[in-house]
Amino acid sequence: MKTCNKFKYIFLLLCFVCLFIFNSGCGLDVFYVMPAPVTNVHTPSYDSSDFSERYFSFFTNENITSNSGFSFKGTDIYYRIFDSSSQMNSEVSSLVSLSNNESTSNTAASKMIETYNFNKLRISGYYDEPLIPYTGENKQIYVRLSDYQSIELYSARILEGGENGTYVNSSTTKTIPVRNVNRTSFNFGRSGSNDKAPAQGDDDVDYTSGPTNHKWYVAMFAVAVGYDYTYTNYYSNILYLGAVTIDASAIDN
Repeated sequence: MKTCNKFKYIFLLLCFVCLFIFNSGCGLDVFYVMPAPVTNVHTPSYDSSDFSERYFSFFTNENITSNSGFSFKGTDIYYRIFDSSSQMNSEVSSLVSLSNNESTSNTAASKMIETYNFNKLRISGYYDEPLIPYTGENKQIYVRLSDYQSIELYSARILEGGENGTYVNSSTTKTIPVRNVNRTSFNFGRSGSNDKAPAQGDDDVDYTSGPTNHKWYVAMFAVAVGYDYTYTNYYSNILYLGAVTIDASAIDN
């Protein structure tokens, strides 16, 4: 009996050692959770005809500390251009619903980027990423996509600190939002060399049957971004920022 018990103990010890080595070698998957931008100051509606209301404003959420395995980079804004308001509403509704579901909220950014092909909003002449780098302080971001006449207050720009704030990234020159496609502007109705209207085949355009009334609809979301030691990208939940209409048949769009 003693010999039998001895072999039993040896067998159990070997099993424990093997299990320890297996777990130590494989490790567990690590997931990093980032706080999403959470506060909308102003959410424009595409059906508003008041140009003074056609701006986006929200707060970044930078209450996170980078560590040896993870680096929080900041906040990006994603947009998509639609020729159909109903198609835009359908996709926006799907993404907002997904972001509101706590069990699937971490997949909302992936669906926005990979399934619906939203593009990163860019700044003219600026190529660093993300759009709004991490500083450790929450920032109010203000965005107007297109110009209205020659009124500076209603001009296309991205600011930190609200409507009367400063240019982002401490820029000394005006930080103007541009498309991810050829860095063209959102002034679809103007005649400048950089004011090209969306076209079928553009990567940032959801083109159904073509804009019969020359109106385009732009929806935007904000998301926090970072990466781990393997440079794998991580995204927070997404925040819907609203949508605006840009009329390509009007100079003051």
